Amino acid sequence: MKLAVFSPYGNFSREAGLLYLVTNYLLKSGADVTQLRCDGAFSACARDQKHSWNRTLFSCARCISEQRALAQWAAVKSKDVSSFILADDVLQSTKWIASVHRSELVRSEFRGLSLWEICKDDFTARFQTADIQSLSSSEEAHVRELFVSAVHALAAVDRFVATVLPTIHLVVSSKDVLSNAYLAYVRSSRADAALFFYDSAEESIAIESASSGARYNTKLMLDDITAMRSDPKTWSPEVTSIVHEMLTFLGFAPDKVL
Repeated sequence: MKLAVFSPYGNFSREAGLLYLVTNYLLKSGADVTQLRCDGAFSACARDQKHSWNRTLFSCARCISEQRALAQWAAVKSKDVSSFILADDVLQSTKWIASVHRSELVRSEFRGLSLWEICKDDFTARFQTADIQSLSSSEEAHVRELFVSAVHALAAVDRFVATVLPTIHLVVSSKDVLSNAYLAYVRSSRADAALFFYDSAEESIAIESASSGARYNTKLMLDDITAMRSDPKTWSPEVTSIVHEMLTFLGFAPDKVL
């Protein structure tokens, strides 16, 4: 079994701890796991919100460090997003997005996928509106930045998947441009995927099947999984029981850790 793992914001996402808990257990049970690590290849992303939507010298470094720590804790191998983005991708996508008339932005597509649908959550989080028809100059500039990020993410995920050939994708779904792009690709290709996201209404972490929409909820939240012992044999019976429930939900028999 081959797994692809994508959690581009490290510990900034509440769901990351649980995702890597499951990933670690599956790897120790014999799965082949690869993390797609964001290494600062995008002009705009959701973590910019933490810095009032301004990219700082430390923004990407913090994310990269957290993703690396999660991968090391779970003992999974990593591949950087930038290794799947070609120079021509950057040149052509930037020129294309810059040439789109503002009235046509909402209808822009890349390989049949709506860029606005991928980017609108991030845009709404910043400007508190989903009205793309009457953009100010700053709003229009941000939309174009998000669109370029979405195109780069889609191109990178396509090449990553072709290289790794995963059986299932485990993805943090924070309603942001990067995870939305990954999930849009997965859904369009009808691949098997599990979405991990924070359910604010239930104050829990939910895991949702991309194919069926079925959902599993747990109150177990792990803010810093790397502070926990990585050997599943040392976990408490309560944690192991929850992991087994999640594996059963995902369609995997909760095999004994090797």
